[in-house]
Amino acid sequence: MMRVYFLIISLVFIISAHALAGSAEEDCNGKISFSTAEVYVDSNKEALAAYQIDIKYDKEKIKIVGLEGGTDGFNKPPFYDQAGFEGGHIILAAFVSDDTQAKRGNSKVARLHLQTTGCPPFVLKTEPMAAAKPGGKSIPVKVKIDFISRQN
Repeated sequence: MMRVYFLIISLVFIISAHALAGSAEEDCNGKISFSTAEVYVDSNKEALAAYQIDIKYDKEKIKIVGLEGGTDGFNKPPFYDQAGFEGGHIILAAFVSDDTQAKRGNSKVARLHLQTTGCPPFVLKTEPMAAAKPGGKSIPVKVKIDFISRQN
């Protein structure tokens, strides 16, 4: 009798958990939300005077609806191809006009405004294409994107 009771309770929990999990996904399926994401380039010990980065994303789930500059010398929006806003692939590039604006370490170079559709996760894959220090010599960099907000 105790086994039957335990089996019934277990089945109720499993069915309830499955129903709740399904409803959470159904709640976001097709839902449109807006997010922003910060784009960082880390030049470590070198001063960053110019960069070009490649960003890839699922065009069925993400659309770039706006682009702002970052901080320090990169406060103006970077150069980009307008087709990248909806195509699943965008390349951003910028340079500082004055070498004294080139900063060492982690620099916020842009802010992306995103329209997302459906359920997370929303992934932006980044890869540095080129970076240079003042004078134009190539330097290694790391690129990172942080989602900072989500408005429904």
